[in-house]
Amino acid sequence: MRDYPQIVVPPPGPKAQEVVRRDEEWTQGCYIKEYPLVVARGRGPVVEDVDGNRFLDFMAGIAVCSTGHSHPAVV
Repeated sequence: MRDYPQIVVPPPGPKAQEVVRRDEEWTQGCYIKEYPLVVARGRGPVVEDVDGNRFLDFMAGIAVCSTGHSHPAVV
């Protein structure tokens, strides 16, 4: 995975839309989803969705913001 943002298809892409559709069909809507982002992987400050779009992760969880995703010193 490259370390910079890149949009391959306009989000949410077709793969993400299918995952969101299945999620809405089979799970209980008990939490708010701000954006239909379906993350496939993350590395450092970048997350990649199931359609290959890469985004800077400004929404990292608490206590992990300083390490990013899959930091080798932590994993």
